[in-house]
Parts: sequence; C-alpha cells; structure tokens
Amino acid sequence: MNLRKWVVTGFLISSLWLTTSQATHAEEVDASIHNESIYELLVDRYFNQLGTNDYNVDTKDPNAFAGGDFVGVAEKMDHIKDMGFTIISLGPVFATETYDGKRILDFNTLERQFGTEEEFTELIAAAHKKDMKIIVELPLNNYSVNHTWNSDLEKEDWIISEEDGVIQLDLESTEVQQGLIETAVSFAGKYKIDGVKLSALEGAPTPFINDMITSLKEIREPMYVIALEESDASFDVNYSDELLVDFRDTFKNTDLPSGIITETKENDLLLIDNLYTERFTYFSAFENMFPPTRIKMAIGTMLTLPGVPYMTYGTEIAMNGVNTEESHQVMNFRVDEEIMEYLKDINSIRNKSETLRTGEMEVLKNEDGYVVYKRYTDEETFIVVVNNSSATQRIDLSSDIVGDDVELRGLFEQDIVRQTDEGKYRLVLDREIVELYQVTDRKGLNTSYIVAMGLAYLLFMVFLVIVWRKGKQSRKK
Repeated sequence: MNLRKWVVTGFLISSLWLTTSQATHAEEVDASIHNESIYELLVDRYFNQLGTNDYNVDTKDPNAFAGGDFVGVAEKMDHIKDMGFTIISLGPVFATETYDGKRILDFNTLERQFGTEEEFTELIAAAHKKDMKIIVELPLNNYSVNHTWNSDLEKEDWIISEEDGVIQLDLESTEVQQGLIETAVSFAGKYKIDGVKLSALEGAPTPFINDMITSLKEIREPMYVIALEESDASFDVNYSDELLVDFRDTFKNTDLPSGIITETKENDLLLIDNLYTERFTYFSAFENMFPPTRIKMAIGTMLTLPGVPYMTYGTEIAMNGVNTEESHQVMNFRVDEEIMEYLKDINSIRNKSETLRTGEMEVLKNEDGYVVYKRYTDEETFIVVVNNSSATQRIDLSSDIVGDDVELRGLFEQDIVRQTDEGKYRLVLDREIVELYQVTDRKGLNTSYIVAMGLAYLLFMVFLVIVWRKGKQSRKK
C-alpha cells in the first residue's frame, strides 16, 4: 500500500469522527420541532401489505382506493428511517369516502381500508420504538355530506352549506369550535400520536385555532401542531406559499437567483412541493434538467439551513405529476436509490449535529446559485458550499472566518483544505454540488497509523520471502 492510499484511508477513518463525536441520540434531543425533519405520505398510496382490508380497491382508477394500509406503512418504515427523517406525517385516517381521507364520514372510526385500531396503535408504537414520531392530519371543514354530524339533529345548526356532496361547517360558531377541539383532543389522547397537521383552515378564526393548539399541547410533550396553509395562528412552524415557490424556482435550474437560500428563519417550514401542488420533478423536467440532481441540490441545501425540512413521499424517486391524479401515485420501492442514499448521508450528518439544526448562520457569498455560508456554535463549525451554478466555483476564505491553522474537511467530495502561505483557505467545487466542510484542528499525517501500516507491510514481505525460500528448498529435495 503506497503513501497516497495511507493518507486516503486515514482520511476516511477520521471522517467517521463526525458520526461518533457529538452524536446525539433521539431520546437525548430536546423536544423541539427544530430538531426534526418531516416525511409526508398518504396511507392509501404508500404500501399495500394486507389484502384483507381491500374492500373497494381499484388500482386502475386514479381516484379510487389503491390498498395502502397502516401495516404497509409500518412495513416500509425503515425506508423512511434510513433517509434520516424523524417524523412521518400521515393524511387523515378517519372513516372516509376518498383515498386521501379528506371526505370524512366519522371521526370516531378509522378508515377500514387503512386497518384496525390495533394496527394503527401498532404503527405508532413501531415508530416510537425507532425514535420516530407520527403526525395525523385533521381537516377542519369540507366533510362528506354523509358525515355523522350531518344526520345529527342536535348539530343541524353546525352546517351552513351542502354542495357537490360536501358539507361546510360554520367555523365561527362556538359550538362547532368546541366540537372540533374535543374531537382533536379525544383522538390525540387515545392513540398517543405526536402531533396534528390541521388543514382546511379557510374561515377558521385565529383565536379558535390557537385554542385548539393549546388544548392539544396539554395532552403530552411533545405534541407538534402544524399546517401547510398560511395562518396567523401559533403553529410550531411557519408555512409560506411564497417560500415554497421561491425554493422551487431557485433549484429547478442552475444559475438562478438564490436570495431565498439565505433568508430562511428557524421557524420556517422548508419544502419544494406538497401533496396538493405540482411535483418539483415536473418543473425541473420542464427546464430540461436532470430531476435527481435538482432534487439533491434542493433537499441537500434545505437540510443545512435553519428551519424544518419537509419532504413529500416519492421525492426520493423523482415522482412526477401536475395534478393529484398524477402526483398521488402508489409509491414504487423498486427503483434506483441514488437520491435516497444522498439523503441518508446528509440527513445523518444533520441529525448528529446540533449546529446544522439550530446553530447560527453567517452568509459569506450569494450570487446566482453559488452560495457559501457558515453554520456554527461554540463547539462546532461547518462551511456549506452550494454550487447550484453551471460552472466550477472558487472562494478564498480568510482566517477571520475559518480560524488559523485548521483544516476544512469535505464530507462528500473528501478533500482536505489547509491554509495557504497567504493565510487563505481556497475552496473549489464542481457544478451542481452541495458540500459540507467541517472545520477541525489540523491533524497532519497520522504518524502512528502510517508506522503500523508500514510494519504490517514489512511483516507481509518477510512472510513472502520465507514462503519462497521454503518452496525453493522443497523443489531441491
């Protein structure tokens, strides 16, 4: 083994330091949504493990049930875990007329095609065993005309309209508000879920939503409450349509304005699409770009920024679609895992680094897709380089930014950058790559490792000589 191989091997060994030092187990992490990353799916579209609950399944009809169930989500949970996501956000799971759970029939019953109460409870327990959390969606309005509340004479005043098989509730009514709060609290308390995603917020007064959030959080800690709709209510994270579009437009191609990358805040929900928008793949393909590369650039950047990353199921296989019929495809697990492996690596770093989750940020450069920023705490520093441009880029960083006589170790491209004679650190990165440089003390060559390898090499040569001599003696005899 030559010296170059020793050095490379030494680098690989030292790189493993990141996965062991400052490692934070999930149970030791503060119960804060800022330490989480969210994977969103629809139960019906994920994985069909049991055929016994396929009552009205028609896989050829994009608007019909496809057969996904609670047991299927539990069966494929390691797929989500391996990518590093810590929260699974399910759609509504109540008895419903539609595969996406939106046309609810009864809040007191789980959708039978998804599974039983026991299977749902086992799904939650399986997630908790893997240090993951489960969030369930609760729409505040737009239920089926066959909802149990619509046939309850005592709730006759709750309904303000019936159109196209959908009922509209009077969300200004204190009785309706109390009924919805009781429904949410009862469900969350019974099933030990870790959060609620509220939807169909239109017409819901902010004080009412805040009362629901407060009531839910009194059940247990943590109890996250989020929404993928803009609101002034006190959700755990802030959702913005504009932020979603800006991220999508920044990464659908190269050399595009990238100001949004450095404008994110700790309470922002970071995403490039959701279940009810066009898929990000559609926009990158429309630009004649390679979607897997575009997805790695976008999600890789989000996982190094302040905020809470949120990814729609199927993004890891570059699922495409313009409308729900196209984008609510049944998840395909037999595909190339290029994106998944990348997410696994970068999310693993984020999960083990408090710095990347909640540390400070200093912008060093931002120009048309080429962005460099520093994420740091008192214990750790990273330099993040996002080269979302069409050319190789270079930046020279001063010791005031990085420090004197340290090393910058690239965690993906595996290069080591040291201070030049002029006191600068020169970072050169190819096009369409996100790289994390960890700032560490300068180690130089691993002398003890090199001596040990040299000794092993010498002993091996001695062994070969002995074998050769014995063979020669045997031939003479």
